[in-house]
Amino acid sequence: MVPTLSLRRAGVPFALSLLSCAAFAQAQLPGVVVTASRTEQRVQDALPSTTVLTRADIDAAQTPDLPTLLQRVAGLELTQVGGTGTVAGVSLRGAETRHTLVLVDGVPINNLNFGLPALEHLSLVDVERIEVVRGNVSSLYGSAALGGVIQVFTRRPAGTPTANVTIQGGSRGLVQATASGSVKLASGTGLRADVESLRERGFDATNHVELPGTNPDRDGYRRNAAGFAITQDIAGGHSLGLRLREARGRSEFDSQFGPATQPDESRSVEQSAVLEGRAKVTDNLALDLALTHAADKLDADVSAFPFFVHSRSDGVQASLQWQVTPGQRVTAGVEHTRQQLSSDTTYARPDRNQDSARLGYTLASGPHQAQLNVRQDRYTTFGTANTWLAAYGYQLTDAWRLGASASTGFNAPTFNDLYYPFGGNPALRPERLRAREVALQYAAAGQVVRATVFDNRYTDLFGFDDSFNRINIGHARTKGVELTWSGRVGNYAIDVGLTSQDPRDEDTGERLQRRAKTLAKLGVSREMGPWQWGANLRTSDSRSDAGQVLGSYAVLDLTTSYRVTPEVRVFGRVENAGDRQYETVYGYRQPGRGVFVGLAWQPRL
Repeated sequence: MVPTLSLRRAGVPFALSLLSCAAFAQAQLPGVVVTASRTEQRVQDALPSTTVLTRADIDAAQTPDLPTLLQRVAGLELTQVGGTGTVAGVSLRGAETRHTLVLVDGVPINNLNFGLPALEHLSLVDVERIEVVRGNVSSLYGSAALGGVIQVFTRRPAGTPTANVTIQGGSRGLVQATASGSVKLASGTGLRADVESLRERGFDATNHVELPGTNPDRDGYRRNAAGFAITQDIAGGHSLGLRLREARGRSEFDSQFGPATQPDESRSVEQSAVLEGRAKVTDNLALDLALTHAADKLDADVSAFPFFVHSRSDGVQASLQWQVTPGQRVTAGVEHTRQQLSSDTTYARPDRNQDSARLGYTLASGPHQAQLNVRQDRYTTFGTANTWLAAYGYQLTDAWRLGASASTGFNAPTFNDLYYPFGGNPALRPERLRAREVALQYAAAGQVVRATVFDNRYTDLFGFDDSFNRINIGHARTKGVELTWSGRVGNYAIDVGLTSQDPRDEDTGERLQRRAKTLAKLGVSREMGPWQWGANLRTSDSRSDAGQVLGSYAVLDLTTSYRVTPEVRVFGRVENAGDRQYETVYGYRQPGRGVFVGLAWQPRL
């Protein structure tokens, strides 16, 4: 049985208020998403819980980086060892951070040594939208998607020529400048380019009482990023496209190794490239082919103990979409990926191949909705992993839908897990998951309200024996209730999320580290003529880390903008308006109050 988990006393009236506000919504429902089923569908039709952050949301948030922006997503916990540019991790519904798969234009960017994406270095300048699927979708995307998927879609050339220049600056010495431009020629050729430069002096993020012997200096950050896209429309509905992006970051940090005056610094490069083609075989059948490349490079050469580690994945993908009938769609795909790791540490094996095949089916017929997915992944390092997902939704009325799903998932061991010379285990098995959830959704009159009960059981989790060798030892269970509401009340746009969860180690009975039991988020915004106002509040209760308790916190961010002319907009934001002192990782403070102002120029072309 899927568990019923009681919300805290504050959560009950909160949930009732979500379900009682339907009559006040006035806005249009969100648009089309693809991540939840690997085929286009409306957000309210997606059976997995899905959140979309559009380009308008990104501009309104005014955040300089992706981790800060993602804190607005329900059910998501961000951990970070300091401010901008420091190592960031994302947990969805109480899962491990390595159980969140991040894609850029369909290309996985989780590195091969730790299994984590370099979120802190991903620039937002070339991002069109971000889709976040909460819940296991391994049968669609393979390894690491147990907690969910974050997919970043970059901008494509628009039909109308566009140009944008944005400059902002403020607290902690932040200076950020971006520029982008796009044009579509009569020949069907589209071009787009984006560049960004960011500098920040930072602050002393280390708590020296908790981590003594570290350097009490500022921890600054620099990032330069660029993106380029070219597309070509071909007669008959066919197309070709090339998308390139690169971000180079330089982060200062404080290590406990070496003298307290040791200046620690790391340089990172994050790259992705996609060469893709679409062939419209018939009106109901489309074939997509892609060559993909992703690279993650880390060089910590300014440190008491310098090191470097580079990971690279090169792949080929082929996928098919067949519209069988107006309400039935079949998807299929095969992928081959070559993964390689290079480092100053000698690994017993520095490369492997991954081959996968998947098949999916979606149904929308009368009151019935269904989604079925199966996938097989084969690795040359450990063998085969088979996964599946079965989801069903029934429209109780035009507005109300009751749905349920069950699925399996896996997480492949990284090169560190398998071959690191100090504790690696070549016999390590993949981590496994069995997930179930039930959801009740209201979608009408411009709003979406959703209540989801989830139960995730993990086995063969990676752990360590008494000699610090990696072994399959862990069993964990995360169960909970998630409530979300997106809509309008009068002139105000509202976005609310409340998660009550119990992420627990079943071997010890302890709550999983760095995971809160209760999370809440509230976003309110309004437009009044040339003015736009916004407020976002996020809260978390206490968590444990390194045997210590991290206190609860509530953080309020404020934004405003004023359109001076149709081409010019000035904006400002206050981060952590209450100057709350808190930590998401033991020993590392989060930024205090920050004030920022900026100017955006979009000339008419």
